[in-house]
Amino acid sequence: MTIQTEGATPANNVNPKSAATATAGPAPYTHDEVHLIEAKTQALITKTWTNNMEEWAKGVSLDVYHDRERNLASTAFSSEGRLRTWILVPKDKSTFDPENDSEENLAKILAAVETYQRPGIIASAAQITGESDDGLRDVESMSVASVYAPKNYRNYGYGKLMCKLLWDKIGEEGMAFSFLYSDLGPEFYGRLGWTARLSSQIVVSPTTDLPVLTNPDHVTTRAETSHQQANDQSLYEPITDEALQEIMVRDAHLVRETLRAKVQEQKQLLKNESKEKLSLKTFVAVTPEVRCIQWLTARGRFNVKALRSFADPKITQLGLKRTGTDSFVIWHHDFTDDNLFILRWRLDDQRSTKEQDATALTFMKAAQAEAKKWGISKVVFWNADESLAKVLGVEINHREDSLTSLGLFNSEIDTNAIEWIVNEKYSWC
Repeated sequence: MTIQTEGATPANNVNPKSAATATAGPAPYTHDEVHLIEAKTQALITKTWTNNMEEWAKGVSLDVYHDRERNLASTAFSSEGRLRTWILVPKDKSTFDPENDSEENLAKILAAVETYQRPGIIASAAQITGESDDGLRDVESMSVASVYAPKNYRNYGYGKLMCKLLWDKIGEEGMAFSFLYSDLGPEFYGRLGWTARLSSQIVVSPTTDLPVLTNPDHVTTRAETSHQQANDQSLYEPITDEALQEIMVRDAHLVRETLRAKVQEQKQLLKNESKEKLSLKTFVAVTPEVRCIQWLTARGRFNVKALRSFADPKITQLGLKRTGTDSFVIWHHDFTDDNLFILRWRLDDQRSTKEQDATALTFMKAAQAEAKKWGISKVVFWNADESLAKVLGVEINHREDSLTSLGLFNSEIDTNAIEWIVNEKYSWC
C-alpha cells in the first residue's frame, strides 16, 4: 500500500490532496495527550479498515472491502504476528478504552498505520570480523503501510506524530531497518527517518510492438544458437503456485551471492585504503520469500472477482521461467489501479548477453499477453536497469508516487552510503 498521514495513504503513502478538504479548528487532543498503541481487538482493526476504505476500497462495498482485508490478514505473510495495526489514540483511559468496542469509543481513533515484519539482509565490508566472515547479516525489518487519518482528525499533525512515534517503536523492537512507499514526495518521511531511494519505472502497453532480435551476419554461431533457443517457447514454462517456493528459495540464495560479491569488491579496496579513508557502502536487501508473492497473488485473485466480470476469473499463471536456468519473471495482477506489475525479475548472469536479451524480450512479451488476457492496460516494472530499457526500446521514467524510502536503526551510517539492492515491487505491501 502507499503512505498518507494528513490525508490518506494509498497502501503505504500519504495523500496531501485529501487534507485540503479538512477544516482545522482547535485540536481535539494535544500531542501530549495521545499515544501510539497496537490494536489488539478485531473491532479496533476493523474500524481502521472502515476509516481508510475511502482511499483504498477502489469502488467495492464496505462488506467486500472488509472481506478482502480479512482474506489478506489470513495469509502466511500476515499471520503469526507479522502484520500489526497501530493506532494513535487519547492516553486517558476514561476517554479511550482499547477494550471498549462501542462506536463512540472507536470514533476516537485519530490515525492508524500497519506494519509487516520482513526478513532482510545487511551487507558491508565494515562488518567483517574475521576470515570466515562474509560481511552479511540476516536481520529483521518492518515495512510500513496504510498510513491514514480520518478527515475530521486531519491538519492537527497527528499523522506526522504517529509516524514519528512508530519510528521509535520499530527501533525499540530491534528491527535493523524499515521501509515504505511515499506518496508525499521525498521530504516528509525523510525528516522522520525514511530516506527516499531510487524510484523509477518502465511502462509498457500490451499493444506495444517490442523489438525482434536478429543476427545481422546470419552466421549460426554458438552464441546465435543460444539466442535462437532463448526465443524457443518450448524452453519456457509458466510459473504456477506449485513452483513458487523453489524459485524464491533459489532467488534468495542468489541475492546473497550478489551481496557477497559486492562485499568482496569493497574488501579488495580495503587492502589499499583504511576504513577511515574509504567510504564504504552498506548494502540492504529485503529477502525475497514466497510469502510476500502469495500475499500479492491473493490480493489479485480477490480483486479480479470483486472488480471485474470474467466468466472464468481464475488466475493460474504467475510468471514465466526459462527452463534449466535461473532466469524468471513473476508478476502481480493489480486490478485496483490497472497494472500488471513485475514483482521480481532475474536474468541468469551465466548466459551470454544476447541470450539474456532474447530472454528479456520473451518475458516482457509474456507479461504483455497476460495483461491483455485480463484487460489490464499496462505492464509496470519498478527500477528496471538501463540495459533492459534499451533492449525493450522504452524509456525509464521517475515515479511521482510510491517513492521507495528506507532507514536503518541504531546506525551512524550516512544515508548516502546505503544502497538498496533488488529494490523491486515484491517488497511492496
